[in-house]
Amino acid sequence: MMDLKDRDADASRRIRMAAVLLFARQGYAATSIRDLAKEVNMTNAGIYHHVSSKEALLADLMRVAQQGLIDATERMVRDVQSPADRLALLIGSLTASHAIAPMTTRVMDAELRALTPGSAALDEIIALRDAYEEHWKHAIADGVSAGVFRIADQKLTRLALMSMCTGTSEWYRPDGDSTLEQVCAEFVAIGLAAVRAPVQVVTALDLSLLPDFPWEPPDARDDPRPAEARR
Repeated sequence: MMDLKDRDADASRRIRMAAVLLFARQGYAATSIRDLAKEVNMTNAGIYHHVSSKEALLADLMRVAQQGLIDATERMVRDVQSPADRLALLIGSLTASHAIAPMTTRVMDAELRALTPGSAALDEIIALRDAYEEHWKHAIADGVSAGVFRIADQKLTRLALMSMCTGTSEWYRPDGDSTLEQVCAEFVAIGLAAVRAPVQVVTALDLSLLPDFPWEPPDARDDPRPAEARR
């Protein structure tokens, strides 16, 4: 387990892990370079030796997280033809990713607004987000076209299902009442019921294919969620 204040540990990794922790705990806007420097036992100048600005650091965190989610999703659904199976994998993987890496995904989901409007960084992150959501759009549209899904509004259905999945970053805990596998299975059942899919899913979620979020703080004591919010 990495000690964020250990000067012998990789400075770039410590800075990024501390940034995820602080941005998730108190928000990007409320976190200063001084806060970050204190968290990793460095000077402000030392931080700027590794990152050009706080916003560039945020963009880097979001870029790596979004690309990791895209790459993992493409590995999972690449050879899956059934719309129901694809949707099940999307639901399970997004649910699990947010449960396993709550701080990274909280930053990825909530801090897009912090990037400067019109900036290249904002455009890039939006493009990555949209590229990921295309998998959801295609799975739902294919299911409707094939007569497998029966829904009135594809966009609203997609947004509702994705919000359900990302919510695990707010309440899931490994020592809670349900295992991650149970949560994913239940959410898949809820999602397929929402699209009124009559078919049986045959493709199981492989948790080993989930994205690797390299800067997720590993210590449960760093979890910014209040204890009463975790289940």
